[in-house]
Order: sequence, then structure tokens, then C-alpha cells
Amino acid sequence: MEPEEVARAFGDLEASGKVRAFGVSNHTPRQIDLLKTALTQPIVANQLQLSITHSPIVAQGLASNMAAERDSVTLDGGGIVDYCRINKITLQAWSPFQKGFQDGVFFGSEDHVELNRELDRLAAKYGVTPIAIATAWITRHPARMQVVLGTTSPERVTEAAAGSEIPLTRGEWYGLLQSAGHRVP
Repeated sequence: MEPEEVARAFGDLEASGKVRAFGVSNHTPRQIDLLKTALTQPIVANQLQLSITHSPIVAQGLASNMAAERDSVTLDGGGIVDYCRINKITLQAWSPFQKGFQDGVFFGSEDHVELNRELDRLAAKYGVTPIAIATAWITRHPARMQVVLGTTSPERVTEAAAGSEIPLTRGEWYGLLQSAGHRVP
């Protein structure tokens, strides 16, 4: 990334009235800091891949002092969730239902039997679909994340939207993370 080139493009887009705010995608804290050296506009969003099963940006914070855990390794350049919260940058979760990086969805996956059992249990409890519960897991995080569905299915949009109203308890939230294979201290 050339920060000055990106800043010029941002400036041109803003001056032309084509955009009102700017965000980035898959940026680490240091990449955002580098870009900010040339920008006059604030960065308001950072889109990152996040789902219950693909959640290193969340799980790392839970396992940060557990050397033997794979989740304790910092993959994002130093706590992107906390960095965005401190700098008032909204995290936007893309691929919220993916197992991993382009591995397909975790719903009904034999790789995530325990997670699907927990999703089904909570869906029945709250009278919604597992899609709503998976969405609620993201929106319940204290960082006030937004979900980027990437779907054109009105049914999926409706199901996911219902999740933003689900008041998962902390125990339910951590239970979902644990059922996805993460260790919760």
C-alpha cells in the first residue's frame, strides 16, 4: 500500500461527492496507522473475516497468556479488535458463516457437529434460525460489530437481521465459541 496514493484517491472521491466516509478491509493496526499518516479523513470501518469458527481476532484476546494454545498467537499485528475500539473504527464481519477461509459454511458441517448442536439449541430457545444465532454471536460482542452478509437471498437477510435482536448471555456467547473448538479460560 502506498499511503499517499490511497489518500489522493480518498480525497478525490470525497471532493467529487461520491463518498462520505472511508473504510478499509483486512487491515492490521500498523497498516491503519501507516495509512493515517497520509489521510485527512478518518477511517470509520475495517472489514475483517469473522465467524464463530473463523475467529482468531476474537479468540486471541481470550488466550493471550496461554502459550500452549494456538489461539494465543497474534495473527493480526497486535489486537485489531481492541485497536479499532480505541480508535472508534467499526469492525465489519465478512463471511460470518464460513468455516474458515473459503471452506464453505459451518451450518450442517460434519466438522462442527458440537457447534451445530449448540446453534440449534439456542435457535429453539429464542425461536429463530441458526443463522440468527450466528449473527447474534457477532453483534453481541462489546465492540458493536456489524455483519456483512454478502447474500442476495431475502430469506437469509431476514434470518440474519433477527439475530441482531437476540440478547445472548455471556455464557451462551462463550459456549458458542467453545463449541466451535476454541478453549475458553
